[in-house]
Amino acid sequence: MKPNGKTKSMSEKIALNTSNRALLQMALPLCLGAFVQFIVVLVDNYFVAQLNGKAMSAVSFVGLIYIALAMLSAGLANASQILIARKRGEGRSEEIPTVFANALFIGVFIVLIQFLVLAFFIPTFLDRSIEDEETRNYMKTFAETRAYGFIFFTFIQVLQSFWSGIALTRSIIYSTITVAIFTIVFDYLFIFGNFNFPRLEVHGAAIATNIGEAAAALVLFFYTIFHSKYKEVRLFRNLYRVPFRYTKEILRLGVPIMLQMLVALSIWIIFFAFIEKKGDDSFQSAFIVRNMYMLAWVSVMGFSSTTKTYVSGLLAEKRSSEIFHVIKRLALLNFSFILILTHGLWLYPESIAHLFNANEETSRLTVKSMHVVLPAISIFAFTSILLAAVEGAGKTIQGFFIELATTALYLSYAYYISFYTDADVAIIWTSDYVYFLGLGLFSLLVFRNTSWFKKRHRKDFHNG
Repeated sequence: MKPNGKTKSMSEKIALNTSNRALLQMALPLCLGAFVQFIVVLVDNYFVAQLNGKAMSAVSFVGLIYIALAMLSAGLANASQILIARKRGEGRSEEIPTVFANALFIGVFIVLIQFLVLAFFIPTFLDRSIEDEETRNYMKTFAETRAYGFIFFTFIQVLQSFWSGIALTRSIIYSTITVAIFTIVFDYLFIFGNFNFPRLEVHGAAIATNIGEAAAALVLFFYTIFHSKYKEVRLFRNLYRVPFRYTKEILRLGVPIMLQMLVALSIWIIFFAFIEKKGDDSFQSAFIVRNMYMLAWVSVMGFSSTTKTYVSGLLAEKRSSEIFHVIKRLALLNFSFILILTHGLWLYPESIAHLFNANEETSRLTVKSMHVVLPAISIFAFTSILLAAVEGAGKTIQGFFIELATTALYLSYAYYISFYTDADVAIIWTSDYVYFLGLGLFSLLVFRNTSWFKKRHRKDFHNG
């Protein structure tokens, strides 16, 4: 199909700019979006913690399950992003609406699966796995209401894949700020019953977050249809006659990423299930650490997504000689941002611990754990970029097996430490060293067996 005048600028080959400024211009909006999400989670947990520690643990645990299931949507969006970046790099942007339509169609089925699992299967799972009755009831209440959020979350993810794929990520700032504002406001109103609103406690926290995601979906939709790029590419033009041209390709790329992300988050659920057996102090401490851990994900999410777009785009433009220079710079930028974001874990961990819990034993375990996890997070700054580069190169099946192999090592170590030693929760957190180092080593093995790495880049990669 020959592009018409309206789509000319999107259909021309547009070379990726690999300067540090260009990398930051793409990554920072993604990081900011993730940071706003972190603030939402932090405030959400802070409000619920005012009810009691068990309510906070319940909301945090179900939140992990929600995020794990949400990785199905994120995997779909990653596959769509990789394909869109490739089409743009090849100068075939007129095919982007077809990719998008296929992704959105697949997303409908994913939402159905997510809703059924969280609303019906997870409550049954909680009945059989969580010993404390009060905590379990909080979890079930939150899960059954939170399940409706997938409708909006998946739409947001697929729409953002378009903007990330064409290396324009400012829209993510607007959608995440919307989530933050609406969630925080309705948390305040619904959890405590302020301004004559009903006091709904944990149920209110779930409703507030659902409202925030619904508002963000609307903002992102209207931002898209009024943007000049929408007029050029006519993004929604194939929604009424969904062609299946790229469905197989999206699933080929996306299913391994979905499974990989699902495994990555599921191991956290299992990890916290191990810790729950250590008692309330350890359980609550672990979730406080997890809340602060998400600060590292702010940077990792932004720079990993940028890595996937650049690796996919540079390969499409036949500029593979530049890939490792870009990877190294992205890894260093990621490391720098993680150090800035997580400085509180070393400098004032006591203040962070007391923000969520006044119990001295919980606070002691929290501070001790923070000292353990920060070096591990620093390692992840580099290994996360390596894994993202593997996926950006289209090797998503290899990425899944990397995750699977690393997970097996991680869970074996965590299980042994949790049940065959007297180690406290801080020592159990050393499992993260096994996980993050494993990701990096297995990713490097994949690179060593890649043809374009063998032919042209091995010397460059080692000599820097």
